[in-house]
Amino acid sequence: MSTRARHVSALVVLGVGWTWFYNGGNFLAFKIGGKAFEPLMLAALRFGSASLIILPVAIWRSRRHPASRRELAAAALLGAIMLIGSQTMAIMGTHLLPAGVASVFGSAAPVFLALFTWAFLHKPPDRRQIAGVSLGIIGLGTMAWLSWAGAGFRPIGAIMTLTASATWAGGSVVAARLRMPKDPVIGLTAQLVPTSIVLGLSVWLAGLTAAFDPAAVPLRAWGSLAFLVIASTLIGYAVFLSLNRQVTPILANSFNYVAPVIALCLSAWFLGEQVGWGKAGAAGMTLTGVALMIGDRRSQAA
Repeated sequence: MSTRARHVSALVVLGVGWTWFYNGGNFLAFKIGGKAFEPLMLAALRFGSASLIILPVAIWRSRRHPASRRELAAAALLGAIMLIGSQTMAIMGTHLLPAGVASVFGSAAPVFLALFTWAFLHKPPDRRQIAGVSLGIIGLGTMAWLSWAGAGFRPIGAIMTLTASATWAGGSVVAARLRMPKDPVIGLTAQLVPTSIVLGLSVWLAGLTAAFDPAAVPLRAWGSLAFLVIASTLIGYAVFLSLNRQVTPILANSFNYVAPVIALCLSAWFLGEQVGWGKAGAAGMTLTGVALMIGDRRSQAA
């Protein structure tokens, strides 16, 4: 193997590891930040800060890679689905659940994607998909049943987190039919800016700004926000885009079944959340189903 090939391989390993870590860390950050800022404000600060950072870069890049109004509108629509309908909903749902449990529900997007592909694109599932969907549903149901009477679990939180997963899956189906900006930085900025405006107005109308005291926010909550802005929204997006161009879909999307394991460990360590063998088994069942979904996408892409 040449020096260049070894360098590329090392970057791929680092990139895959980063997608695992930041997607798992997201749920811990959702939980810590949501308590200090309120979930809706956390989402507004996350995407608003990211848009302010990336907007000058996007304006500079637009001189060489201009996007049409139609492409910008498509990106804005996708941002409403993925960032408001999914990510903001996930932040709000995690606020009502243990972070580790929320991460398992949040990993169900591939299961919903298979169901939506069947229902709307008329592509019936094969045996592998049926097995994955079945395992995923059984695992999610078991996790909800075992967590029902536990501390910090509210059923509406599970519904919201599952809705976030379903919305992400629906957005993935819609994205395949949208004409997006060719430049990924411009595309992300076109998603972030309208999303930030909508969330900012929502925070203002809800009266959350009047009661907000920055001095009362603990340092680790500010750290959670910084993690979501930089590590997750900006760096994480760029790393994932790069991986999508260099590796197989199963490797690029492996965070769907690895990140919840990381989230369960982080929440047990930092928040003292109890997992137990029953929940661990339910999580393993769900994540096996997700792995089958991702593995099927790889075989289709081959």
